[in-house]
Amino acid sequence: MENFWLNTKTYSNIELILFGIGAFFWILCYIFVIRGIIKYKFVGISASVVGANIAWEFLWAFVFRQDMGYALQIGYYGWFLLDVFIVYSTFKYGYKQVLPQNQKYFKTFFAYSIVAWLLILYFFIKDGYDNAIGANSAYAIQLLISASCLGMMLRAPLEKGISYIAAWSRMLGSFFCGLMCIIHWPENHWILVMVILYMVIDIFYLYTASKSQSVTGLT
Repeated sequence: MENFWLNTKTYSNIELILFGIGAFFWILCYIFVIRGIIKYKFVGISASVVGANIAWEFLWAFVFRQDMGYALQIGYYGWFLLDVFIVYSTFKYGYKQVLPQNQKYFKTFFAYSIVAWLLILYFFIKDGYDNAIGANSAYAIQLLISASCLGMMLRAPLEKGISYIAAWSRMLGSFFCGLMCIIHWPENHWILVMVILYMVIDIFYLYTASKSQSVTGLT
């Protein structure tokens, strides 16, 4: 059972703690997104990247396995289970994010995006382009999440379903996981660049939201 729960042979204690903190913040992010869905009937994460998110979580929860230990694998399961509700809600309410004339096509293109991302990510991982915990693909998706969520917030700054706390949690979650990756794989400049780029976008997001009159509606 040595290294079953936590792989302290491959990863240091500080690396595992950093990733665990990041995983917690991402779970917190999902909880506040779900809270906004239930309260305001609006999905507070851009539908354009929800498909990529669920595809990555499904593959790393059930098809491929990270090597940090089962305790952190539970976090991958938790992300996926919470995201299932977000995907369901996106099918139900995601049309609100697109122009009225395009709403009739929304469900079809959203379903297509999930299938497309499953294929893209499956072969990206299978062909050896990802690392042992899925961080290479995760931070590419993170950059898309940050950019698309910024765009959504700028288009609808008064939308109460967009959670300010979820945005903070998302940024911190990816920061702590990214810091762990940078420490463990210092030669992986891809992750370093992705972390810097998404942080710039998220800091601008939070600054803009804090200056907006809608900040009192962002919970």
